[in-house]
Formats: sequence, structure tokens, C-alpha cells
Amino acid sequence: MGINRVLITGGAGFIGSNLALKLINKKYEVVVLDNLSPQIHGDDFSCSPLYLSIKDKVEFIHGSVLSKNDWLRALKGVDAVIHLAAETGTGQSMYEIEKYTDVNIKG
Repeated sequence: MGINRVLITGGAGFIGSNLALKLINKKYEVVVLDNLSPQIHGDDFSCSPLYLSIKDKVEFIHGSVLSKNDWLRALKGVDAVIHLAAETGTGQSMYEIEKYTDVNIKG
């Protein structure tokens, strides 16, 4: 049977989007769960090169790793999970500690 359908959290980020494209080329079905953070994608994610590189190639779920409902939606029919979702920004992590620990550890 094997692995056919893969969920990538943070799949619209730099590493996640490149991984998604590699998996698609190897004939995997890819589901992406991503919050489309403005820090990564700008204020209008519809113009983000990273998002555009996977748009219409993956099943995309705009959501959060902190949401149980988003996880339940994303995990339907999935054989494997690659967890790459994380808040980025070293400086910000020093003064927005709770936001970073919530997503990067709890999520």
C-alpha cells in the first residue's frame, strides 16, 4: 500500500513549498496546512512567489497548527506528516515569546 498522501505543515514556506514540489514530481498527493504569515508572504499572499509555486498543485488549507479543527481537516486520508510549521524571526522571538512557543512548541 505505502505512502501516497503527505501533509506538510508550513508547506507554503521556503522549505515546505520546495518539498511539496519535489513530492508532487514523485507522484505523491500533497496537502499543505499553512497560515500564510505576512512576515513570509507579505500583506497580500496572493502575490507571494512561494504560495504561487504550489497553488493549484496541492490541497491547500489556510489554517493554523494551533487549531484542532484545522488539524482534523488536514489529516483526512493522510499517510504521513512532515511538520515544518514555525514562526520565524529571531529578534521577534525575544519579545513575542508566547506567540513563538505556542506555534513552535505547542503547535
